[in-house]
Amino acid sequence: MPAVDKAARLLAELSSGDALGISELARRITASKGTVRDILLTLAQHGLVNRDANGQFQRGDASDIASLAAPYLRELERTFGETALFGMVAGGRLEVVARVEPAHDLHVTARVGYRIPLDAGAHGKVIIGELPIGYDDGSYLAGVRAAAGPVIDKRGRRIGVIMVVGFKERVDLKTLKRMGTSCARAASALSARLDTRASMGAA
Repeated sequence: MPAVDKAARLLAELSSGDALGISELARRITASKGTVRDILLTLAQHGLVNRDANGQFQRGDASDIASLAAPYLRELERTFGETALFGMVAGGRLEVVARVEPAHDLHVTARVGYRIPLDAGAHGKVIIGELPIGYDDGSYLAGVRAAAGPVIDKRGRRIGVIMVVGFKERVDLKTLKRMGTSCARAASALSARLDTRASMGAA
């Protein structure tokens, strides 16, 4: 199968442990950048590769950053019954790296790999505006409310966000504030785990 063949070749290219970007990997296996990107994001979901804050990929394991974020997303979805997202800064935009969506029909959806402007919405307020909690009441997407907390690496860089998003029909302003507090708490906990992992890797 062509996709499986390309996935195997990508893993082989990453076997040296070097971090490589999508363009370089596409050149090496003679495939389109879009195809390579889709395959790498799928591999990242399964913990087979890691993606760093610069958008480059390395061979990984089940402890990759998306896997670390997953428990916090599941808890946020259980608490609020709305879509929980983990996004990372990549190429001047915010890319959805992991998501947990509720079972009910009326919810916001965003596929893994989807990129949104970095300076918009709740996420823009914590990444660009450097606020501890970001809120958006329909200014980015009409009828959608969102809250976000910043994920910060060991060097103090805001590399991503944990967000909860939902339609106004389901999320009142009081709930939005609770969502923001919970997102900030989850993002802080994830940041601490990343810091610990980085320290262990440097040891």
